[in-house]
Amino acid sequence: MPFPSFADCLVAALGGNSSLVAFPAQANYSAIVAPYNLDYDVVPAAVAFPHAVTQVSELVSCAVESGYKVQAKSGGHSAGNYGSTTGELSINLQNLRHFSMDPSTFVANVGPGLLLGEIDELMYNAGQRFIPHGASSLVGMGGHGTVGGAGYTWRPYGLTIDHLVEVEVVLADSAVVRASASENPDLFFAVRGAGASFGIVTDFVFQTLPSPPETISFSYLWTATDAPSRAEIFKAWQAWSTDPSLSPDIQTILAITQDSIFMGGAFFGTLDEFNALGISDILPQAQQVSADSFTSFLELSQVWGGQLGQSGREAPSFFYTKSNFFRPPTAIPDSVVDRLFEYLATADSGATSWDIEVQAGGGQNGAVPASATAFPHRDATFVLLSYAATNGSVTATTTDFLDTVHALAKSGHPDEYYGEYAGFIDARAEPEQARYNYWGSNLEKLGRIKAVYDPRDVFHNEQSVLPSWD
Repeated sequence: MPFPSFADCLVAALGGNSSLVAFPAQANYSAIVAPYNLDYDVVPAAVAFPHAVTQVSELVSCAVESGYKVQAKSGGHSAGNYGSTTGELSINLQNLRHFSMDPSTFVANVGPGLLLGEIDELMYNAGQRFIPHGASSLVGMGGHGTVGGAGYTWRPYGLTIDHLVEVEVVLADSAVVRASASENPDLFFAVRGAGASFGIVTDFVFQTLPSPPETISFSYLWTATDAPSRAEIFKAWQAWSTDPSLSPDIQTILAITQDSIFMGGAFFGTLDEFNALGISDILPQAQQVSADSFTSFLELSQVWGGQLGQSGREAPSFFYTKSNFFRPPTAIPDSVVDRLFEYLATADSGATSWDIEVQAGGGQNGAVPASATAFPHRDATFVLLSYAATNGSVTATTTDFLDTVHALAKSGHPDEYYGEYAGFIDARAEPEQARYNYWGSNLEKLGRIKAVYDPRDVFHNEQSVLPSWD
């Protein structure tokens, strides 16, 4: 049980409602914490469920006064359970669910507790608008809108953070401030890609986009299991997806499993325009091909969310993840591709299931300078995301399997920089190296901003930005 003064302070911050805070001594505490990755047993000092920004501010003040660090939790999809860090105050934002949109400017205010699927519906119903984001409808805006927001739309429309025009942030000193390009611009820079290290965003202000009149969801399925055939599919996909002349209106994702290779994605245009791309003539012949037309982004995102839900990855489980960004100098050579698929065919993964997803980059993500936001990976031609689930605790067999996959993929250009996505972390990575991989050329600047807004490192997790006075 925490010191009584800390517990009393939290209850008072929540208007005296003790049902809005939980402590480790409670019998159902693990269910309240609700870890996403069961491989990490996390025990926060307390979990609080505020209903207003004033309560968030007062909760942060309680933590600082009692010597606790703080992390916020929204949808709760951190691979390291960083929203519920052991020994820290976890502020669950699920009740901060406000939404409004100006009917003349289509600027929307979004609460961090809203999930992406809910935001899609609210924006479409309010004016047939949308913002780009990842595939999962169950991810919360509180994390997605501060870590980057990469996914199935980052080629055609850029990241979620690229459409932010302003945020409201609770700082380490419990002050509530606004940040934008003209007000606290250094803080605005930092929260767009590294938000968890700098404060708690309690209001996101987005310039929304008109829902496209027609979008195409497409899929190609190859059932080949022999390594040479699978390698040829990847080689063809890499050459096609990284071609600078590829239409920016298309997003393509290649998902590799033990039994198949699946290419999915979206084209933001008409079916005739999609067919004119001639994808079937570029890639090896697939066993199944489909292309379905939708009349709104909402319909398209609901299809994506349904597909991801069927994968089983939305539910809490034991798993391990890794990511790497590849740039034009680091395209995977054909000989390395061959070795990679030979390894996948013969290695023991120790997992009940695994998949390697490769998302094409470029397009609008590449149109934004690396120095514009904390997210630095603007020159990426694709990102490789790997995931392996196990029945119980993840063993060295499984971590070695994914580590080797990434090591092989990078072996063609071993001296180059391969960034990692802070929204798809390797929780086992050494913290200093992880910070550099997540924020690269922006890390030094972020450290200086951290020293201004959070010099005592109140907003902390194992791999968060540290203050720097250099």
